[in-house]
Amino acid sequence: MSDYGSLATQFYELDKPAAPPDALDFYAGFARELGGPIHEPMCGTGRFLLPLLEEGLDVSGSDTSRHMLAACARRGRELGLEPRLSQQSVEDLSCAEPPRLVMIPSGSFSLLLDDELAHRALRRLHDALAPGGVLLVEAERLVPTLPELSGTWGGRWVERADGAKLVFSWLPQYSGAANITTSLHRYELVEAGRLVATEYEEFRVRSYSVDEFDQLLAGAGFVQVEALKPYERAPSEADDDAIVFLARKA
Repeated sequence: MSDYGSLATQFYELDKPAAPPDALDFYAGFARELGGPIHEPMCGTGRFLLPLLEEGLDVSGSDTSRHMLAACARRGRELGLEPRLSQQSVEDLSCAEPPRLVMIPSGSFSLLLDDELAHRALRRLHDALAPGGVLLVEAERLVPTLPELSGTWGGRWVERADGAKLVFSWLPQYSGAANITTSLHRYELVEAGRLVATEYEEFRVRSYSVDEFDQLLAGAGFVQVEALKPYERAPSEADDDAIVFLARKA
């Protein structure tokens, strides 16, 4: 799984400073209804976690990337908040108090590539939840990558407050597996026209069919599974590019 480095985190923070309003409203609605405790594994820079904390909700977060967690903590301090954060993987998740809601927005779960790891993660989430608790997890819908999409660089850049530029480039490669998208990511820091730092990562994302993810959730012990349209409380449709799964612990 990708472990975002310093340049990747800086780019992510500038490129995605806030959660999409419709996504935030969707997850916040469940958070308000269910109340705390709430936990967000794979919380990144806190673009979902911090607005919930600002509302006064009992929410904590975790991530494997120390750079992402540091950015989340700093952004929290700037807002006068003290987010409760821990560095841990979702498959080994431990919460101080069983949450009523666990939420993994933005397709982050799709960074877990193989069935065994996905099953371990879902089983751990199930066991961590309070009885009757809810899991909301967003997954990429299966859209096979075509070989002819490989080999073409793309990119964009953002500018820091000090005028330095962070350049993000990506090169997709056909992985040979219909449900895995693979690309090479390159992050470059340019100050006063000079390249001063470069960071590479191999970025791989898994996509799912509804039936496939349903089976993983059922195998982890979840019940009352629903596949929803992104950010709507309505059934998923075939042309949706992602799926939000709602599942409960008995």
